[in-house]
Amino acid sequence: MFKKFMSILASLFIIFSSTFANVSAEQTKGKVIFINMSRTNLENMMSIKEIKMLLEKEGYVGLMNIKGDQGNDDARSLATMGATGRSTIAKFDDKDAVDFIEPNKVQKKEYETSTGKKAKKIVNMESNRTLNENIEKGEFESTLGVVGQVLSENGYKTSVIGNSDYNDYNGNLVKNRNIAFAAMDNFGRIDDGNIENINIKDTSMPFGISTDYKKLKEDTKRLYKNTDAIYVDLGDTYRLDEYKMNLNKNTYEKMKFRTYSRINSYLKEVFSMINEKDTVYIVSAFPSNLDYSNKKRFSPIIKYSKSEKGKGLLTSPTTRRDGIVANMDIGVDILNNFGLSNEMMLGRTMSNIKKENNIEFLEKEYEKINSIALIRAGVVNTFVGVVSASWVAGLVAVLISKRIPKKYKGKIFNILKELIKFGIIMPLSFMIAPIFNFSGQISMSICVIAVTLLIYIVSKTLFKEDDLKQMGFIALVTILLIAVDAVFGTYLMKNNIMSYDAMVGARYYGIGNEYEGVTIGSAVFAFAVLLYYKKIPKLLSAIAFVIILITSAYPSMGANVGGAISESAAYMLFILLMYNIKVDWKKALGIIVAVACVVIAFAFMDISSGSPSHLGLFVQQIMLNGPGEVILMFTRKIQMNVKLAQTSVWVNILIAGIVIIASLIFKPNKHFRFIAEKYPIVFKGFIASMIGCIITLLVNDSGIVAASTASIYILIPVMVISINMVLKDSDKEKIDADR
Repeated sequence: MFKKFMSILASLFIIFSSTFANVSAEQTKGKVIFINMSRTNLENMMSIKEIKMLLEKEGYVGLMNIKGDQGNDDARSLATMGATGRSTIAKFDDKDAVDFIEPNKVQKKEYETSTGKKAKKIVNMESNRTLNENIEKGEFESTLGVVGQVLSENGYKTSVIGNSDYNDYNGNLVKNRNIAFAAMDNFGRIDDGNIENINIKDTSMPFGISTDYKKLKEDTKRLYKNTDAIYVDLGDTYRLDEYKMNLNKNTYEKMKFRTYSRINSYLKEVFSMINEKDTVYIVSAFPSNLDYSNKKRFSPIIKYSKSEKGKGLLTSPTTRRDGIVANMDIGVDILNNFGLSNEMMLGRTMSNIKKENNIEFLEKEYEKINSIALIRAGVVNTFVGVVSASWVAGLVAVLISKRIPKKYKGKIFNILKELIKFGIIMPLSFMIAPIFNFSGQISMSICVIAVTLLIYIVSKTLFKEDDLKQMGFIALVTILLIAVDAVFGTYLMKNNIMSYDAMVGARYYGIGNEYEGVTIGSAVFAFAVLLYYKKIPKLLSAIAFVIILITSAYPSMGANVGGAISESAAYMLFILLMYNIKVDWKKALGIIVAVACVVIAFAFMDISSGSPSHLGLFVQQIMLNGPGEVILMFTRKIQMNVKLAQTSVWVNILIAGIVIIASLIFKPNKHFRFIAEKYPIVFKGFIASMIGCIITLLVNDSGIVAASTASIYILIPVMVISINMVLKDSDKEKIDADR
C-alpha cells in the first residue's frame, strides 16, 4: 500500500513539475514590440531624446537594406519582413491591392467566402490577390505572412496598432495600413489591434491628421497584456515626409519638432512598460523621399532588450557586415525571440557586436557607402568607355597601319599602347584604393586616379623594355591581392568602387561578379606569363590555381558560385594545355564532371558551416522546393543578362572584344597565328580564359559583367602584342630603307 501511495505521489509530482516547467519556459520568452517610424533616418532618430539616451548606454543599432521584389517602397519592405523573402505587392486599377480593415459582419462573410478561412480582428480583403502575385509573378516567389503564421501555429498572438493614412489633395482619405503586412498570417489575418480609430484631426500636423498618442499608449498597454507580438505604426513620420514639399524650412522644423516630441513621450511609456525578457525594435521601414533620391537607401534599425547588456552594432549572416542587416532578417529575428524558426525564410537571425562608438562608426560607414554609390556609375562608365575606345582606336590603327605616315607611326602606336594598358591597371587600382579609407566622393575619385598613376609608373619602371612582363606583373599583383583579401574577409572588395553595392543588396560579401571575371582572367594570364619566362614550375602554377579557387569559392571567403564553376573549368583547361595534354571530348566531359564535384564539395561545406552563403541557400531551396528551383534560378539569370545586355555599359567591352578578335583572326596579317607561335603558353591562357568567359556568361546572373572583366586580360595583351608587331615591322622597314 505504501509503495502504491508513493508511486501515485511520484507521478503527481512529475506531472505538476512538468506543468510548472512549461509555464516557466513560457515565461522566459518575452514579448516583442515592433515600432515603425517610416521615412526617418538615423540622424533624425538620434534627435529623439529617449532614443539618444538609450543608445548612449545600451542597445544595438544598424542600417537595413530595404529591397523588395520588383520595386522598392514601404509596402514591399514591410511585406518582406514578414515573408519568406523579398516580396512584391499586387496592383489593381493602378493602385496597390491592400485593404486591411477591421471587418464588420458583412465584410467578415465576404472575406471568409473568398479565402475559406475564419476572419480575425484585422484582415486584408485583397490578401488572395497579393499572395497570388508573389507566387505567379514574383521573382522570388515569396510566401507572405510567414511570421504571423508561425506565431499563430505555436499559440502566440499578433496585433497591430496605428496607420499612415492621409488625405489626398481632393480631401479623400488614402488608407495606408502596410504595417499589417509584417504581422499578418498567410491569409492576411491579425489577431487583434486598432488600425481604424487611432488618428485625430489636427490642423497643426501634415494633412491635418495626427496619431492619437493618448489612445496609442492605452492600446499598447492593453495589447501588451493580451498579445505577444505588437506591431506599431507611428504614422506621423510617414505623413511628415509625404507633406514636406508643401512646407518651408521653418514650418517643416516646427512640425518635425512636434512629431518627435510626441514620439518621445510614447517611447518613454514603452521603455517603462517592458520587462527583462521583452525585445523592442525601432525601425524605419523605408528612407525619406529625399534620402532615397540621393541614393541613401538604407534605413536605421534599433534593437533593445533589457537582458542584452552593452551597446554596439547589429549584423547577420545575410550581410556578414558590421552594422548592416537586411529587411528579410527582421521576421526571422522576431521568431527567434520566441524560440521559433521557419526553414523557408531566406533571412537570418541578427547578432550583436559590442562597439562603444557604434553611431560614429555607422555614420562613417554610411557616408562611404553613399559616396561609392554616387560616383560608381560615373567612374565605372568612364573606365569602360576609355577601355572600349582605346581598343577600338588601337584596332583601327593596326588595320590601317600601312596608311599611317612613318614619321608619326611610332609616336601614335606608343601612345595608344600605353593608353590601352590602363585598362589592365584599373581593376587593381580599384582594389588598392579602399586601403586609404577615404569616405568623400572627391577624395575617393582622386585616390583612384593617384593609385592608377602610381601603379603605371612602378610597373613601367620595373619592366621598361618588356610590355608582356609589365602586364603580367600587374595581373599577378591583382590576383594575389584578391586572394589575400578573400582570406581576410574581403574588406577591399566590400569597399570597392567597381564591386557590389550593399544598398542594392544583390551581394553583401565575398567576390562579386565584376571581380569574378578578373579572378579568371588575371590568374590565367599572370601564370601564363610566368611560365613563358620560366619563372615558376608548372606544378607550382597548378597548386596556385587550386588555392585561388578555394579563396574564391569557399563559403567564408569569396563565396562565389559562378566563380566556383567558371574558374574550375578555366583553370583545369589551362592546366591540361600547360602540360600539352590534348583536350578531346573525353577530357571535356572529365572537366565537366570535375567542375560538378567541386561545386558539390563547396555546397556541402557551405551547408555544414551553419551560416550558408548563396550556394548553400540555393541547395537548401532545391531540397525544400524541388528541382523546379533550378529552373527558376536559370530563368532569373537569363532575365538579368538580357536586362544587362540592354542597359549595362559593360556590354560595350564584350562587343568591342568580339569585333577585335574577329578582325585579328581574319586579317591577312594573322596576328593570332603569330601570337600562338611566339607566345604558345600565353596563347593557351587566352583559350582557357575565353572558355571561362563563355561559362561565366551562362551560369552567372551578371554573366555579361563577369565575361567583360575577364576579357580585359585577353584583349589588352592581344592589342599590345599586335601593336608591337606593327612597330617591329615599321622598324624593319626603316632599317631596310636606310640600307
